[in-house]
Amino acid sequence: MFLVALGMLLLLGLVLPHGGVSEDVSTRIWAVDWVRWALLACWALIVLEALPALVAWRRDDARSARKRFLLVLLLPPLRVAVSPHAPARWLWLPGLGWQQRDENLFHRLELGLAIPMLGIAFLILPVLVGEFLFHAEIESSPVLAWTLHTLTSVIWLAFALEFMVMISVAPKKLQYAREHWINLLIIVLPLVAFLRSLALFRALRLAKVSKVFQTVRLRVLLTRAYRIALLLNLLERVLARYPRHYLALLKAREERKQAELDDIRARIEALEAQIARQDDDPPTRG
Repeated sequence: MFLVALGMLLLLGLVLPHGGVSEDVSTRIWAVDWVRWALLACWALIVLEALPALVAWRRDDARSARKRFLLVLLLPPLRVAVSPHAPARWLWLPGLGWQQRDENLFHRLELGLAIPMLGIAFLILPVLVGEFLFHAEIESSPVLAWTLHTLTSVIWLAFALEFMVMISVAPKKLQYAREHWINLLIIVLPLVAFLRSLALFRALRLAKVSKVFQTVRLRVLLTRAYRIALLLNLLERVLARYPRHYLALLKAREERKQAELDDIRARIEALEAQIARQDDDPPTRG
């Protein structure tokens, strides 16, 4: 099932647009019938395999199993890291086997994925150089366009896989999502662009020119936001390899957070003083 979910992620990476000429290639891939059927088949296999979790009423973690079933029903690629059948605290990973979800595993994975994901993040540089210097050649060459799209698909696949595994292991999932919002943005933006492309076809069918222009403008904005998010992620990963620079960055972030916390505390104290004064004032008689 890990391989099925991984295959579905790979197909999604190829179908989703990643900006620039990649959008035209992804549109052609989405038009292929067997690609859509393969995605549907992966989703069906994952859901069917998870169905027994609905009748897991005899298990101690029946409620947790049903929650995990809903997760893989709504987001089938999460099956790479979420199993409705395994005990809630356990996870299977290739090369590691069954592992208990705890802080020890989280830090081991974080350390083990640091160098490979740094290499993946560096792949954005040839993409940007190619788009900037050889834009006309890429647009006129199907081979170059497909190569660029494949490269951006691999980048998206790696980020999506890392995020799904790490957030499933993270002790505090919401905190992990907040701290890695750039990674989440990298995963979500192509999904938004895919929905935008469907909206573009609908606008063309309805012959609403104004909507078409708005959609094209949105395409440019999404592409720029996606590239900026990838560059920011690369910068953050590079800084993480240099402790002194990363320490300075973390201290600056700590100062900002501390200032926000001091402001919140001041507001709390002001509200508490206001409430205390209201409680101490005798009620007026009408």
